[in-house]
Amino acid sequence: MSETTPGVALFQQSHERLLQQFLELERQQLPPEVIDQQLMDVAQGIIQDHNTTAVIAGEPRLTVEEEREFRSAVRGLMGGGALVPLLEREDVENIHVLGHDKVILSLANGDRIMAPPLAASEEELVMMVRHLAATAGHTSRRFDTAAPILDLRLASGHRLFAVTAVAERTSMVIRRHRMLTSSLDKLEELGTITQQMKPVLRAAVRPPAPANMLVVGGTGAGKTTLLRGLLSEVPQSDLVVTIEDTLELHLRSSGLHDRTLALETRTSNTEGTGEITMYDLCKAALRMSPDRVIVGEVRGGEVMQLLQSMGIGNDGSIGTIHAGNTKAAINKMLIYAQRSPDSPTPDSVLREIAQVLHLLVYIKKLPDGRRAVTSILEITGFANGEVQTSEVFAPGPNGVGVYARRFDPDGEALARLEAAGFDPDELGEPVPVETGQPQPAQSPQPGRPPQPGPVPSHSQPPRHPGHPQPVHALSRIDVSEPT
Repeated sequence: MSETTPGVALFQQSHERLLQQFLELERQQLPPEVIDQQLMDVAQGIIQDHNTTAVIAGEPRLTVEEEREFRSAVRGLMGGGALVPLLEREDVENIHVLGHDKVILSLANGDRIMAPPLAASEEELVMMVRHLAATAGHTSRRFDTAAPILDLRLASGHRLFAVTAVAERTSMVIRRHRMLTSSLDKLEELGTITQQMKPVLRAAVRPPAPANMLVVGGTGAGKTTLLRGLLSEVPQSDLVVTIEDTLELHLRSSGLHDRTLALETRTSNTEGTGEITMYDLCKAALRMSPDRVIVGEVRGGEVMQLLQSMGIGNDGSIGTIHAGNTKAAINKMLIYAQRSPDSPTPDSVLREIAQVLHLLVYIKKLPDGRRAVTSILEITGFANGEVQTSEVFAPGPNGVGVYARRFDPDGEALARLEAAGFDPDELGEPVPVETGQPQPAQSPQPGRPPQPGPVPSHSQPPRHPGHPQPVHALSRIDVSEPT
């Protein structure tokens, strides 16, 4: 066991004094940079007192290196230094902190293991998270009894969620992004998408008429990584505006897309003012003349702003949403739309979804730990008060999506894909798959060669009302039902 150095020993001796000083500065609601400077001034005073006492007693004072060790330990106390080695582990996906003394690591292979405590006490853990909230994000955030829930993107790009006061113990979860760069080729190598899916998804985001999409999945399913892979195919000439509650995409810093304007929500200040919501940012994005609008997580009235963006010519716009399947995603969009200040009717929302949204891509975490796209749903129209869809890729025997249905030969989705050079004949013959949903028999459709050219306009009437299509219809949704 390594011997404790004098610098570290001094930190251990003065730990409680530093902690209490930090909490006192926090109570004064000073700016983060002022707290940092004052705490380092206290640290310097501790060093000077120690050296003076040592000289009087005829003992050696701290060396320059030992003083540096002490200051480093103090900075670690303020900024979560104990997290660094955990965040640097390539095999870690999630870090669960249940109080100061229980740390659980979720590994990429599905295992869960215990790790050493991050802090010596609950107070120190709160101190660490408060400092991260104030200094580590794109915008400064609070973490106290008045604002006990924190959602934060760390400087390393990972996402931190923490709670205090409303929980029995201060706790947090850090979702570590193992793939800040992604591509469709890489996703195919990982088994996230199949060889047949890749040309569909590639054509869906490429000009001249990229499709509007919704990426669907549960927490930790891989939606953000899939979204990065899709956006890696966007031409660098396009201006992309991303809107997120907490910045996660990192398109510009990761080199995926340079012409990116990243917007992030902001919580209210101590006076209860200054909050910037997803709805506010989506509304602002429409005034920035973007080529594409990307909404990192749709969960409220901003869904109407996203649909509006898709409908006014921002082709290739994409949103993500938490849902257990693609049908549930449309249900949630309808429910979220009711939270919009515009108060749209359910019928108008469903018509808008059918008119401007083309594809829904569902991704999930399989039992073996892999993330995989299991379903790609084509929206084919609106008839009799219902959104009509066709599941082109459906879950196969091992859970991964297989080519199960041809695209609607007269649909807008296929026209857009073909405009980008996609040839549906390259997919081969569909494989019959039991999806658990009634689907009428489908006669083979002759293949059509790629047809670059005009794409159906958003201003056209709803697609093919009453025309027989190989689709299942989503029943009208009771918006009073819980999500």
